[in-house]
Amino acid sequence: MRFFLLVVIAFAAILILSSFNLAGSFGEIVNGFMFGMVGVVEYVLPIVIVAVIFVIMANRQLAVVRIKSAAAFVLLMLISAFAQKISGRPQISSPAGEFYSYSAQYKSGGGIIGGLICKALSPLGTAGTVVVLLIMMIICIVVITERSFISAVRRKGGRALMTAKDDYEYYREHSRDYRQRHEEDIEREDEEYRERTQKKRQERELKAQERREAAKAAQEEAQKKKRTNNKVSGVVLNNELFNPQQTHEMPEQLPDLEEITLEPNNESGMFDIQDEYSKDIFDPSDKHDTQTASGNDIPRTPASDINEINADIMPRPSQKDEDIHSAKTADAVNGCNDAAAHVNTDRTGRDVKKAQPKQGEPGESKGYRFPPIELLNKNTSRANSNIAQENKKTAMKLQQTLQNFGVRVTITDISCGPSVTRYELQPEQGTKVAKIVSLSDDIKLNLAAADIRIEAPIPGKAAIGIEVPNKETTGVTLRELLESPEFKNHPSSIAFAAGKDIGGKTIVADIAKMPHLLIAGATGSGKSVCINTIIMSILYKAAPDEVKLIMVDPKVVELSVYNGIPHLMIPVVTDPKKASSALNWAVAEMTTRYKKFADFNVRDLKGYNEKLESMEVPEDGVKPDKMPQIVIIIDELADLMMVAPGEVEDAICRLAQLARAAGIHLVIATQRPSVNVITGLIKANVPSRIAFSVSSGVDSRTIIDMNGAEKLLGKGDMLFYPSGYPKPVRVQGAFVSDKEVSAVVDFLKDNCTAPSAYDEEVTNQINTGSVNLNASASDDDRDEYFVEAGKFIIDKEKASIGMLQRYFKIGFNRAARIMDQLCDAGVVGPEEGTKPRKILMKTEEFEEYLKKQQ
Repeated sequence: MRFFLLVVIAFAAILILSSFNLAGSFGEIVNGFMFGMVGVVEYVLPIVIVAVIFVIMANRQLAVVRIKSAAAFVLLMLISAFAQKISGRPQISSPAGEFYSYSAQYKSGGGIIGGLICKALSPLGTAGTVVVLLIMMIICIVVITERSFISAVRRKGGRALMTAKDDYEYYREHSRDYRQRHEEDIEREDEEYRERTQKKRQERELKAQERREAAKAAQEEAQKKKRTNNKVSGVVLNNELFNPQQTHEMPEQLPDLEEITLEPNNESGMFDIQDEYSKDIFDPSDKHDTQTASGNDIPRTPASDINEINADIMPRPSQKDEDIHSAKTADAVNGCNDAAAHVNTDRTGRDVKKAQPKQGEPGESKGYRFPPIELLNKNTSRANSNIAQENKKTAMKLQQTLQNFGVRVTITDISCGPSVTRYELQPEQGTKVAKIVSLSDDIKLNLAAADIRIEAPIPGKAAIGIEVPNKETTGVTLRELLESPEFKNHPSSIAFAAGKDIGGKTIVADIAKMPHLLIAGATGSGKSVCINTIIMSILYKAAPDEVKLIMVDPKVVELSVYNGIPHLMIPVVTDPKKASSALNWAVAEMTTRYKKFADFNVRDLKGYNEKLESMEVPEDGVKPDKMPQIVIIIDELADLMMVAPGEVEDAICRLAQLARAAGIHLVIATQRPSVNVITGLIKANVPSRIAFSVSSGVDSRTIIDMNGAEKLLGKGDMLFYPSGYPKPVRVQGAFVSDKEVSAVVDFLKDNCTAPSAYDEEVTNQINTGSVNLNASASDDDRDEYFVEAGKFIIDKEKASIGMLQRYFKIGFNRAARIMDQLCDAGVVGPEEGTKPRKILMKTEEFEEYLKKQQ
């Protein structure tokens, strides 16, 4: 028996080694035979044979062992048939020898046994063969393991069913508890909401009762005073008696909007909705000019007082309305007529102030007459009377839309501007701002708006602003801005009216504090109108001896209309090549001014002019003139950057860095806000920007370093971002037509008696391009070899940096610097690529140049 076991083990070992070609030539023969017989099953067949023999020898008396061993071998044959079916090579219709040779050669398939089994089952088709093989394999496994397949499936299925039942019971119990808690939370929130609403209603009723009692007490006091001090002297014809019912026609009250509060700031019920950032630009001195929710600027007198006052008035037959304010008799003018006189006096004062643009100065200053405000058009557009009701409806829709997406908010304020209305939302605790921002498209869809802009959060407020375009826009004219007290009372000579913000407040900015301004936007968005607004504001604010203008207009047709006005230092520059010369002249003027500041020991232009005022006339009788502020306006920067990018960018950067204290300011506009036009150096040195509507967020980030300008509406809708602001402010710019501009320019040309304001010297320098930027530089800045190098190059009639290196035995950088200095002096021409530089001077001309420099 032991010998038999050893033989079986040796045979199995040879089979295993031959399967991996480790038994030599004999192993290859055995390997080919076994693979040809059973295919891939040959890898596990030796192990099964040894296991079966050991089991049989250990349990020889049990007949079931033999049955299980037979089932194991049958299972191996079925596996070989299954492997043959999966392999599919060779075809089932091939002879049996093909199965043997293929499996013996390629070590795959099921061998001759698997092929014959598949050949026998081929009439059942592929699906039938697979099903039969799987069923027979399951039967063999059941025989070997003595485990029922159906009972196992039944047991597993019953266990899964019990688990599903338990899960369902757990879900039903917890769902009942969750619904109960949810209903309790809803009831509690509804109760708190009702209590809060009732409390607000009681507070409103209490305040209204207090106002009514105060008005009643004031009315009784007035009646008592009238009864004791006044008596009726008579009634004449042509007196207009007031009807109390007509005087106090109250508008139909709108339904209350839950959680929307617009608290009045005075007892008359007027609303004072202001934008917080308007206060950074101007300091309003009169709160009565603030827009009210009802649209009335003049408080009304109570009806009872009017009736009693009319009984005491006996007007003179020849007295006119405009003479009321000059009457001296106090008994003849009381009550309502006092209010009319106050209004008429205020209007007359405004007219006088319009005729005198600057306080304390006459209407004419050194031959200059300020243009009258009547040359500009009045604002004829009327505000929508139902705007308050429409805003409430939109607010309710906005609140409901956000609630549908699971965001609960409270609308704390509504600011209605000329073209956009901003709704200020305060989300509940735990709500992410990004969640509201991500719903911008859904909000736009539900409000049916052209576009919306979300400001999250509003700087300085615990609220989020959603800006929705108005259905009916209200125009903003330049005249109403120039008539505003914010503009009239502004102390700066170069202040300009930018427009109106979302709260309807007039925005007035000072170019001197900016100190430079960049305006950018797409074509037709309002850039040229904004530039006209700036120029017109200066014309109405400053005299020519206070402010001078230099205009660069590569488009030729935009600013040429201003030619001939006294504020222009030179005619409008339309040639892009001469524009760089104009900018270079400004750089030279800036350097000259700083040198004068140093001589007078002052820091800026304001200190210099003040020192000249306090200075006595010198002995020679010549007193230096005051220096005016200079505003350089460039209408299209992109064209200049294409013609002379290096010179233009260098000049703009130098002016932007140093020209503020010298009183020189830049206003740059472009319709192509790309990085090759608005370079990094220009952006870094021009802190104030105005962004009009652009096509993409990339252009918006180029202008104001953030998105937002791509959502503007156009037609003057802008993002105003002066230096010092944390975020840009949305402003509706003023509109000024070409007809108005022409009328003002024609008035200045016809009525200005001052001499021509053009500086001929500056004009000639710019036209000839001979501006010397190094005029103020000392001779010490030149290299010590400058004179010798100039004479050497003129003698040799050849100019090259290498020749200077060899002759003077200096480095390349120093030789290149000497060559640049000779080029600036006009000794040699500019570099022309591979061609040599031209010699522009002779020896006598060079010596004459040196004498002039000395």
